Amino acid sequence: MADDDREQRVSKLLDALKDTHVSAAWNAARELAKLGPDAGTAVPMLEEALNWKDQTTALWARFALVKITGDVESHLPFLIDGLADKRRIWAGMAATALSGLGSDAAPAVGALIPELESPRGDDRWAAAWALGSIGELAAAAVPALVRVLEDADEKVRWYAVWALGKIGHATPETVPALVRALDDIDDDVRGYAALALGALSDPSPELAERLESLRAEENPALQHAAKEALAMLEQRRR
Repeated sequence: MADDDREQRVSKLLDALKDTHVSAAWNAARELAKLGPDAGTAVPMLEEALNWKDQTTALWARFALVKITGDVESHLPFLIDGLADKRRIWAGMAATALSGLGSDAAPAVGALIPELESPRGDDRWAAAWALGSIGELAAAAVPALVRVLEDADEKVRWYAVWALGKIGHATPETVPALVRALDDIDDDVRGYAALALGALSDPSPELAERLESLRAEENPALQHAAKEALAMLEQRRR
């Protein structure tokens, strides 16, 4: 993006940040975060927004500051605290912000795990998303993620099975639970279960046969996932 275009984009987003419609304001903060260091001129207003009445805008302003300045240490504790602030911030919002920090959000693992049992589905799937985004440093969450593979909300199951593959840490319960997930009613869950099994399971004729059966499914994405999983198993077999 050319300098003039970037400055114009940042200027428009700063105007939106002051919008009285809070959804416009916090979405502007999220867009500034996507620009990263290129949105450096937005830092003063984002710092001001940390004290604004709307806590969702303040949350995303803090996230934007992390992405723009790279200062995780100063802001991460506040994002973690947002998980527990049920009065002003949905935990799912805080978890979604944490998911954007990848492994830098590892100190949040202990606070994210209880959110997998939240009564709100949005909190549960966002927590699973954040844990998967943290990756192998979220290994402590694996037992809780295995439990939510039985969640009634398909979106929670989808993110949980995806997270297990991203974390890449198998327990005795993980592989059997993922095999059961191959029979889920949701094709996305089944596809990500196949990919997780390709990454975590020991190669076996039984698993290969089960994955081969998915390649006969009508859903092209499911076929592709099964093909990739089989390729991963074959690579480890050599």
